[in-house]
Amino acid sequence: MMRWSVALLLLFTVCSVPSLEELQGERPLACDAQHACGSGQVCVLGACQESPCGSASPTVAYLDADGDGFAAVNAPSRVFCGAVPAGYATTLGDCDDARAEAYPGAPELCNGLDDNCDGRMETGVVNKVWYLDHDRDSFGRNGPGTEACDPPSELHVEVTGDCDDERADIHPNAVDACNGLDDNCDGRADERFTDGPGALGTACTEFCNGTYACNDAQTGTVCVGTPPTPLYADADNDGEGEKDGAPVGELCPGTPLPPMMTDNTRDCDDADPGTNTQATEVCDGLDNDCDGQVDEQMSCGSLRKVEDPVLAGGNWRTVAVHPSGYPVWVAGLGGKLAVKMDATSAFVSHSGDTTTHCGPAGNTLNWHAAWVNPENNYLVVVGEDGWMGEHNGGSCFSIQADLPGKNDYFSSVVGVGRPAQLFAVSTLGHLYEATGATHRHDSSGRYWGLHANGQDALYAVGSTGESSPLTPVASLYTRNTNWGTPAAHNLQGTEGYNGGLRAVWAASAEHIYAVGDAGLVVKGSGQSRDWERVLPPAGPVLNYVSVAAPPGTMNAYVIGNEGNAGRLQRLTPHGWAKAPAFTPSAPNVPLRGIAMTSSSNFWIVGDDGHVYHFPEP
Repeated sequence: MMRWSVALLLLFTVCSVPSLEELQGERPLACDAQHACGSGQVCVLGACQESPCGSASPTVAYLDADGDGFAAVNAPSRVFCGAVPAGYATTLGDCDDARAEAYPGAPELCNGLDDNCDGRMETGVVNKVWYLDHDRDSFGRNGPGTEACDPPSELHVEVTGDCDDERADIHPNAVDACNGLDDNCDGRADERFTDGPGALGTACTEFCNGTYACNDAQTGTVCVGTPPTPLYADADNDGEGEKDGAPVGELCPGTPLPPMMTDNTRDCDDADPGTNTQATEVCDGLDNDCDGQVDEQMSCGSLRKVEDPVLAGGNWRTVAVHPSGYPVWVAGLGGKLAVKMDATSAFVSHSGDTTTHCGPAGNTLNWHAAWVNPENNYLVVVGEDGWMGEHNGGSCFSIQADLPGKNDYFSSVVGVGRPAQLFAVSTLGHLYEATGATHRHDSSGRYWGLHANGQDALYAVGSTGESSPLTPVASLYTRNTNWGTPAAHNLQGTEGYNGGLRAVWAASAEHIYAVGDAGLVVKGSGQSRDWERVLPPAGPVLNYVSVAAPPGTMNAYVIGNEGNAGRLQRLTPHGWAKAPAFTPSAPNVPLRGIAMTSSSNFWIVGDDGHVYHFPEP
């Protein structure tokens, strides 16, 4: 027992332990968030140290290499008595102090790194959204995208805004074209083309119901609409305009055609209403149906010279034909007279050297006019020295009127009314009734032509005076005045004209034609004393000598001469129309007269045995 007591005493004496207070005074106290340091001390690296700041509050800061406000756990530290300078941070925990994007609480980026220092990569919110770019124009389609660090496919991009991902030319950076589309995805279409002149949808006048629309290049606007229909003159009012005619205006579809206008150029003769593509071809020496052929599929002959020995060499001045077509009489200079009684017979001579002649014995006087009485088929022929003859085909009854003037002769003859009263005029302005060669009236001028209008009127034409200058005249004799003093008619447009009228024909009560020297043509009406001048057709000016019209028509066939060459022309109420052509060529001698029963049967006579007939085989 004693031994253990001594031992313990020795132990306590040799190995004494310092007190806790002594131990704490010899080394720094540990510190952390729960154990603060004492007054005047600061906690540095888990140990309390004396503060160098005296009474000021010290701040421990750590080196922040990337300046993101966080220092690495093992970063060097310093104590600061005032504000912490840049490059130091008071908070530890930075897991990558070389990247400012990495620190505790940082957003996690798609970069294969631990950005928020939680020890893991790509956790939390992903900051990339991908949009499908099907048309590969670098803009993804509108709408929700796909969140991912990497594109889901090669067709995904990070930029959205494409309003049509099926067309590469439509995207937010596109230039707006004129095409009705929203090319630049701003919610509007064609906004560059909606203001100012030519704005889309505004009216324009180049077309019917025209409006401005996008052009083919999509770079601007152009007027579009229904093209107007060209209008062509329809002079004869048959619904067709002249072939190759130039347009005279335009008309929008659905608008009624103006009078005397049409929308086509099918007519081959726009002065003849009986000639158009809808007409029926008839034997008249004309192309009635405008197919380029004359009298096709018909055996009707042509306008050809009649070859007959009786006609040869005669200087024929007049021709007369019965309304039925036969007999046909021709008369001329030197007492020449011949007749063709029917279509199959030849001409028979009744000239001055025959026993059946008209006029004095051995007659060689000149016949100038003839007319066939439709009631009895007799010929009435008049001419030189006041002679008149009436021939029945077998014999002739002749009388001689006492013409008072020297070198006067009868120039024209016609019958009027039923039974017919026969009248003739002379070159010195006398009107005679053939019955008894009764003198009816004397005028102060000259008469060359005479024709009846209906049952009660006669038109005589000629000129005033006997020498140049001559003024054309037209006079109307009527039954009401007992064929006495005539009414003078006003020939408008002939002022200053030097020449006379040579022939007249009343095609109807409303259409009376007179023709004369130097292309003179006038047209009158039974309802007015004012006649209007008709300008001759283009080409050489003819001296007109004869005119006739088919019964029941308003057309006039006119004979004229260009020097010593005869010509045939045709005038309708609508203007100069095409005339039948001579076969094989036009005559090279003067022509003198024409007579006709229809446009399908007419005769023309002239000098040197020239007698033409249509239709002649």
